[in-house]
Amino acid sequence: MKSIQFANVEEQYRKYAGELRTSDVQKLREWVSSQPHLPPVTELELILFLHSNYYDLEAAQRTIECYYTFRTSCKNLFGNRNLEAKAIQMAMDVLDLAILPELTPEGYRVMLAKIVDPDASKFSLSTILTLAIMCVDIQLFEEGCNNGSILIIDMDGIHLGHLPKLGIFTLKDLLYFIQEGLPIRLKGLHLANVVPFIDRIMTMIRPFMKKELLEIFHLHTSMQTLFPHIPQHLLPSDYGGIVRPRKVLRDNLYNHTTECGDFLINYDMIKRVDESKRIAKQRTMANLFGLF
Repeated sequence: MKSIQFANVEEQYRKYAGELRTSDVQKLREWVSSQPHLPPVTELELILFLHSNYYDLEAAQRTIECYYTFRTSCKNLFGNRNLEAKAIQMAMDVLDLAILPELTPEGYRVMLAKIVDPDASKFSLSTILTLAIMCVDIQLFEEGCNNGSILIIDMDGIHLGHLPKLGIFTLKDLLYFIQEGLPIRLKGLHLANVVPFIDRIMTMIRPFMKKELLEIFHLHTSMQTLFPHIPQHLLPSDYGGIVRPRKVLRDNLYNHTTECGDFLINYDMIKRVDESKRIAKQRTMANLFGLF
């Protein structure tokens, strides 16, 4: 197993000098220490939480609370993060997930996702999302902060047989975590090659999308209208770009995430909320969603 290469903390301070202040990181560290139910939080994690909230201390505290509580409580997405599990291995065959090597002109990191096996019997939304979040975890810790993140979902290959498998509670869990707990600056969510039944999917997810997410949410009937948002040359060669094919990027990402599997298992064991030590009112899965 390969050891994860954490982003350099001093480089984060240099990169965001004038905005990212050690004094704010220290204040956030002191707040974490005053919350006995929270796990230990590294300096890099504190920086990620602060940066993703544009250096608002109170907002960073809320994200920390959500991040660790939700990861501890939500068995749907965080219950089985064993990369050797048969279900996860099948998810790797069903989903191509690629992180584009070059940033956009605005400095945004782009992730591209596509269902590549049309057999709906192999499609498990919760397992696919579990895999995707593990890949995002490694990317976050190794890259550190960036100006923003963009997700492209290429819907080509999705058909009506997948619709009954889009569990509403899993979608609710995902949208909650993206909006309230994931320490990134989400700058765009693009659905490309949208399916004819996209209105039925939107009916399912719209109630769980905050105004801020709806403002950066875009539907594209083809790839062409995506290019004003993400320059085409940044995309894989099979999308008309100059980057290596999606499959190559996908293999690199999955291989590297698998190499870091021991880190993920250990992280999940350590980074857990202990509800018996919580000072404030205990949060459950039922009232977590009351945060937004």
